[in-house]
Amino acid sequence: ILLDRENQKAYCALSARADEELFIEFCEDFEYTPVMFSAYQTVNNKRELIYHTNVMMCLGTTFAVVCLASIDDKKERKNLLKHLREDGKIVIEITENQVNNFAGNMLQLKGNNGQSYLVMSQSAFDSLRPDQVKLLETHATLISSPLDTIEACGGGSARCMMAEVFLPKTASN
Repeated sequence: ILLDRENQKAYCALSARADEELFIEFCEDFEYTPVMFSAYQTVNNKRELIYHTNVMMCLGTTFAVVCLASIDDKKERKNLLKHLREDGKIVIEITENQVNNFAGNMLQLKGNNGQSYLVMSQSAFDSLRPDQVKLLETHATLISSPLDTIEACGGGSARCMMAEVFLPKTASN
């Protein structure tokens, strides 16, 4: 699940790891609007469900990186775009090849200085076209690092390694 806390929306690519009923229950409990879709990737010339939403989509405060080609159902694709655009997100489309290089597995962070950072693996960064890099740089400072072992053995990348922690500011912060 990708959470847009500011707009109270939850995005979910349904799969064996993402149950529709539980997702809806979560959204009801936490008062989020559910945005569901099925996302696929080509494996051995066969379309298979993507197991995690963050494989094909990164949600930032002012942008969304998404592999629209992975959403085969046109109505689901249109619905996703409608929600992103109505919340003012700039949509940066990535390809399935870029998904395979973990370009969907980025995470936006905010530094103590208020600066926004977008963390990704070096393979994700290297897969981006110059125009995509330039557009992302208008939203955040890009940080990339080689994560070859984690990507090869763990099946995830930068976002999978970090947790989103939203703690209230204290006097010591």
